[in-house]
Amino acid sequence: MAVDGYWATGPALVYTGTGSAGALELLGYTDRGVEVSIDKNYDNILTDILGPMTPQELQDFGEVAQITAPLIAVDRTVLNKAMNRGNRGSNGQLNTPGRLVGAQGDSFRVGIAAAADTPWSFSNCVVRPARFGLGVTVKPFSITFFAWPYLAYTATTGLNTPLYTRTLS
Repeated sequence: MAVDGYWATGPALVYTGTGSAGALELLGYTDRGVEVSIDKNYDNILTDILGPMTPQELQDFGEVAQITAPLIAVDRTVLNKAMNRGNRGSNGQLNTPGRLVGAQGDSFRVGIAAAADTPWSFSNCVVRPARFGLGVTVKPFSITFFAWPYLAYTATTGLNTPLYTRTLS
């Protein structure tokens, strides 16, 4: 077995597709890297053979991801664009309850570029959640994006729908 690289990506630039026609804009910079969690959505298929706790089989229902970036520098204009998507009247107000995020175009792309790794690009994201400290000590602004493989309601299969790619172009 050959070891062919390191998994220490270091600082990263975080981009959001909140620019004109979905163009990437620099949201901010992290000196601690970005944490990505890709979660497989499996449903347990329970049978009498293994009882009510252990699945006999798993059914695949795709993947979702969470991308968390502790930003030490941020473009507040881009941040406001990412955090205030939808039809709300102003920051801090709610969108119309029941609004379909993907169908209404409220999601956006998130790109991550680190010098020591191939870029990551998640096509359909929303902010969920943003965490920040209000105090006298210096803390990063931690923002988490939820990514999912959006499909129009007219789609008949999810096969080969991308959750992410490894390019920013």
